[in-house]
This record gives sequence, structure tokens and C-alpha cells, in this order.
Amino acid sequence: MLHDVSAIVRAVGDSPGPEEATRALCEAAVPGLADAAAVYVDGAAWHRVDPGGRLPPHWAGDEAGETGETALLDGRLLAVPLRAYGTVVGCALLARDAGRPPFGPADLFTAGQFAVPAALTIFHGRRDRRQVEIVETLERDMRPGAPPDLPGLEISYRYRPAAERVGGDWYDVIPLPGSRVALVVGDVMGHGPAAAAVMGRLRTVVQTLAALDLPAEQVLHSLDEVAQRLAEQTITTCVYCVYDPVLRRCTIASAGHLPPILVGADGRAEVLAPPQCPPIGLGRTPFETTEIAAEDGSMLVLYTDGLVEERGEDIGQQVEDLRRRLSDGTSIEDLSDAVLSAARADDVTMLAIRFRGIPSEHVAQWMMEPQPMTPSRVRGLVRRTLDAWGLASMTPVAELLASELVTNAVRQTSRPVTIRLLRTDHLLCEVSDDNHRLPMQREPGALDEDGRGLYVVSRLAERWGASRVAGGKTVWFSLAIP
Repeated sequence: MLHDVSAIVRAVGDSPGPEEATRALCEAAVPGLADAAAVYVDGAAWHRVDPGGRLPPHWAGDEAGETGETALLDGRLLAVPLRAYGTVVGCALLARDAGRPPFGPADLFTAGQFAVPAALTIFHGRRDRRQVEIVETLERDMRPGAPPDLPGLEISYRYRPAAERVGGDWYDVIPLPGSRVALVVGDVMGHGPAAAAVMGRLRTVVQTLAALDLPAEQVLHSLDEVAQRLAEQTITTCVYCVYDPVLRRCTIASAGHLPPILVGADGRAEVLAPPQCPPIGLGRTPFETTEIAAEDGSMLVLYTDGLVEERGEDIGQQVEDLRRRLSDGTSIEDLSDAVLSAARADDVTMLAIRFRGIPSEHVAQWMMEPQPMTPSRVRGLVRRTLDAWGLASMTPVAELLASELVTNAVRQTSRPVTIRLLRTDHLLCEVSDDNHRLPMQREPGALDEDGRGLYVVSRLAERWGASRVAGGKTVWFSLAIP
């Protein structure tokens, strides 16, 4: 017999989690109330005390679930729904052997008392578990993923939060028009969910600004304005670089971030000194840039303070130590592993970019006057260039699309138009003019004479786009190389 039902109810209710509550219920019910007990959640037995093997491993509990009330199935089998806040979250089965009296009304009442705390514990435990899963899903989505494979550079990265949860560090590698690429490393002050939330918002803003192909200093200026609205009293350091593999130049803008390190093709490493502007979030800050030569084989290393900062140590000396270690490495992966070999108490992010460039023989560029015959001349230039590159099969489509973009440019400008072809893993065609107005695609009507050019480009090109640049705009398309 059960001697203290209230004590057992408290024991079930005080269980730290759903699994412990189901175990406590079964162990409390046997042998005082029943000879066998099992608790089923989602049709499967979470816990069983069943010496005689009378209860099934799976049971849907439909008999009790239909009414939500305790049901006496055959006198010696009792089904007790586990109901919390009007929702049935599981079911308990209790069984008695033939040597004991059948279940009676008092037994049904006692079993119902057991069920209440167990049901509440399961309900809250499942809710908490769902919340944890949601948080973990959000954090996984916020973690920087593997950067894309892009022509003209080799990328190595390391990202390690100080705890299991994502922190305030981030990095991004963002493709830009003309095979250029934006390289970003940022660090939100603080740790934990609050810093991670700010990081996620600022990272989205940076990606959006980069997609507009704004100058590096304008990206940081706009990010600073947004940060003041999104995250008051939060300071963020950020370095934003744009690498051009054709010109082999890299533009760097830094907002209070640790200086990048450039490792030359000969292995010599130097700490760069871009203009040091205040961090993001202070407001009304002018940002400046510096431009460096990005020689083939050289490497740019961007990182957060977690990589070099140690309590009681001079940060400048730690950066110098990192420079020396980078000078001793060989492959980019070896370098990445070496600098992360020591345990760190802070979030650590490192992005290393080996510059490879795009060979000059894979670039063709012309500047032409905007005349009626210009589109025809461009078709001939495209044809001869693709023949020389062994891409004659792409000529019909490339000729047509290049001609359409040039035709639009000729109509909108009185100054020379620049046409550029690049061969990487794709064929890229860019047409630039001095008109800042970006083209808008629309589906032409049956009788329309204008508007068909971009419609054709959008249908035949793998990708296309337009962006404002210094002095005008660039419209481009790319085709996959067979």
C-alpha cells in the first residue's frame, strides 16, 4: 500500500527533468499501487518497471487520450493520461497481477494524483527543449560558414567561440562584380547571446552594403550609422577589405580593429598600418582607406583580438609574436593551425587569403566611342577573343548579350564605353559607362520597341547585375564555361 501519497507527488514534481519524472512515477507506483508500470510519450515507453513483462514497449494510449480521463481497461489494467494545461502529453499504464484485487475508485484517484506533476514536468521539459533547439538552430545559422570558392584567391579560415555558444566574432567573404571580393572580420564587444544578436544584425548589414558595391570607407560609415540604431552602447571593431584580382590591389578600411598582417610571397611578414579610425558605434566618424599591392603568392591575415590577447601581456607585442609565427609557416593551412594551437579564453576568428590573381591573358578590355556601329564592333571583338580562348562554342550567346549591354550604354552616354571580358571558372562580361542610372528589367509588351535587351540578358545569362561605380555604373553578365 502507499503510505504517503503527497510525499510521492512531491518527489515526482521535484524531478529535474521529464525522464526523471517518469522514472519516479513508475518506481512510486510499483509495488504499492501496481505490479507493473510504464510511461509512454509519443507512443514509446520512456520508463518501465515491469518484472513480468506485461506492458508493451509501445502504446499509443488512444483509449485514454480520447476523453483525457483515467480509464480502467479490464479491471487489472489502468490507463492514466498525462495532461497539462489541457494538452495530453503522454500516458501511464498500470497493471496488477491476478493475485491482487482489481483496481478500484480509490486507485484511480491516486493514479490521477501521480499523473499531474509528471505531466507538468514533461510539458515544461519539452517546451524548454524546443526553446533550446530553436536557440541552437539560430546560433548555427549565425555561425560563419565555409567561404565560397572564388577565382584569384585561396582562403583559409578558423572560427572558434570561447564557449559552445556563438559569440560576437564573425567573418565573411563576399563576391563583388568584376571578380573582386570583399573580406570582412568583425568583433562585437562582449560575449554570449547579447553579443551574438548584435553580431548577426551587423553581419547582415555588411553583406547588404557590400552587395551595393559601395567603397570600403562608405561601408564602414553606413555600418556605423546602422549600429547606433540597432545596438546602443555597443562597440564593434571591423576591418573591411576589397581585393581586385585583375589589378592585384587590395583596399583596406579599419574601424578600431587590430592591424592586418601581410605575408609576402617570399615568406616575410609585416604588420600593416591602415588609417586607424574609431570603432563602429560611436557615430559621426570619418573612415579612411589605404591601398596595398596584392602580389601573387602573398597572403593577407585578418583576425580578432582573441587570437593574440592574453591577460597581463602587451597587445602590440602579441601582434608582433603573431607576425613572427606567420613568417615561419609554409602552407596556408599549416599557418592557420599553428596560430590556433594554443587554448584561448576569448572568441577567436582568423581569415587568411592567399592572393593568386587572374592571369592577364585571361582578361580583355576595350574602350570605345558610343557610336551606332559600336555594338557590331564589340561582337567582332568578343568573337575573336573567345576563339583565342578556345571558347568558340560560347560565341553566339556571348556576342548577343554583350551587344545588348553595349547598345544600352551607347544610348545613355556621350563618353567612351568600357567593355571587359574575364575568363575564370566563368565567362564574365562587364560594360561600364558614365551614366549613374541603373537599368531596370521589365518584361516588354508585344509592341514595345525598347526594354528587350535586359529581358534577353536575364533569360540567357547564368547571372547578371548592375552596380554604381566611381564615375558611373557597370552592367555585367556571366556564363558558365562548358
